[in-house]
Amino acid sequence: MTTDAGFIRPARLADRQALAALSRRVHLSEESHRRSLGVPTPPETLTRISLADLVRSWLPLRSPSVHLVAELDGKLVGSCRAIEEPHRDDWVITELDAADAPMAAEVRFALLQAVVEEGTKHNVARFHAACSDAPENLTLFQQIGFAAYAAEEIFYRPPDGERGGRSWLRTILPSGTPGAASGGSAQPSLQAIGPADAWHLFDLWTHATPPAVARTEDYSAADWEPVGHEGVVPRSSLNPLLHFSSVNAWAVHEGQRLSAFAQHGASREGPHYLRFLIRDGADGGGFLNAVLSALGGEAAAAGIIAPARTYESAGLAAADSAGFEPIGEVTMLVREVRAPVRQPAMVPAI
Repeated sequence: MTTDAGFIRPARLADRQALAALSRRVHLSEESHRRSLGVPTPPETLTRISLADLVRSWLPLRSPSVHLVAELDGKLVGSCRAIEEPHRDDWVITELDAADAPMAAEVRFALLQAVVEEGTKHNVARFHAACSDAPENLTLFQQIGFAAYAAEEIFYRPPDGERGGRSWLRTILPSGTPGAASGGSAQPSLQAIGPADAWHLFDLWTHATPPAVARTEDYSAADWEPVGHEGVVPRSSLNPLLHFSSVNAWAVHEGQRLSAFAQHGASREGPHYLRFLIRDGADGGGFLNAVLSALGGEAAAAGIIAPARTYESAGLAAADSAGFEPIGEVTMLVREVRAPVRQPAMVPAI
């Protein structure tokens, strides 16, 4: 397909070197929040993290549903990639890059529009994306029919070597040793999560999520069954981007309900991933400190990146008390292609 932004075509294996160079240039530039999806970077006092660091190769472990590039005068000037979400007919936009040039906005628009058109040929139900809230990003997605439905704060816990003298202890304590992350204070007993906990996880997520967001993400209890070994649910801006070598999850029971849940993804390269949900009134800081103890020295040495929705006040407070630092905010977006089929609601008989 030829447009004013250049020739749009599928990516080829021969493009790998050029695409890797384009990705590095875009994500390490000062305009990365306008020329890419804009995963935020920590302040200058912390180790710099960019999308190019998190996704070391343009070829993901999961095969891309589609990967399109823009070529102009024989050079690659843009890249857009979407991957199919497991267990659903949804695609996630994981990359939308354009070289720093006068036609950058046109290149990104043409690529995003082409990916959406390609998705309709594959009967895609919805497209998901997350981007920095730079006006250029939000305006672009809105022009293609995406709607913003939530904001997500990205937290970062630097490797122990960058956190000062008090952090060295955790690297020599064995995994799960009480006090490894909280200076010896009492920590709750963690329970490994399995398929049998799906309904309790769904109940906790429903408690922590506003109804409008819950309707948009449209989870059922069955969606929570694989969270102990698969990092798809709950949705975040980061889990489609990271390459997990393993996934595990823990929770804490309070009576008949879960008071807190955490999902950990060990990344092949770069920081580890942590997603958590905290029920209002629970000791979120103590829970996260127990989780950090369970993770052990490998995660502590690599650093941990953790997304939390801005409406999750208990989770935000827990992240702060456990030593995580906010590094930026992204906007979650969705584009409905076909109307979702809702389960009929149960109503009382009259």
